Amino acid sequence: MLEGLRQWILAVTAASLLTALCQALMPPGPVKWVSNLTCGLLIFLVLVQPAVRTDYTQLLEEFQTYYAGLGGYDAGLVETDNTLTEELIARNTAAYIEDKADAAGIVCAVTVVCGQQEGLPVPEAVTVSGSLSQEEQAWLIALAENDLGLEAQAVRFEEGEGGE
Repeated sequence: MLEGLRQWILAVTAASLLTALCQALMPPGPVKWVSNLTCGLLIFLVLVQPAVRTDYTQLLEEFQTYYAGLGGYDAGLVETDNTLTEELIARNTAAYIEDKADAAGIVCAVTVVCGQQEGLPVPEAVTVSGSLSQEEQAWLIALAENDLGLEAQAVRFEEGEGGE
C-alpha cells in the first residue's frame, strides 16, 4: 500500500512538472488555452487514477474482515468491564462491611463474592474471618440482611485473625 502511495505521488509530481513545462513553452493564444485544458485533464486523470484502479471487492472484503474483528474486540471489552465491575463491587462491599464492623467495635476481615442478577453483579456471599462472639456474628448477619439484602445462609464465618 505504501509503495502504491509512493508511485501515485511520483506520478502526480511528474504530471505537474510536465504540464508546467508545456505551459511555459506554449505561445499565448488559443493554442495555450487548449494546452491548459489538456494539462488540467492530464493532472485530473493522474489524481483520480487510484480511485479508478481500486479493486473495490477486495477493499470491501478487507473492511468486512476488519469490522468482524472489531465485534470480537467489543465483546472482549464488555467482558473485561463486567469483570472489573464485579471486582470493584466485591471490594467496596467488603470495605463497607469492615467499616461498619469497625464502628461497632468488631475486628474482622471480610471477603465478598459477587454473582449475576438480571445481568448485573451483586453481592452473593460474604465470608467473615476473625474471632467473633455469637452476638458479633448475629450483628454481622443482620447487617448483611438489612443493608445488602442477603440471606443469613450467605454469610459464612471462619475462625482466624481478623482485620488482615
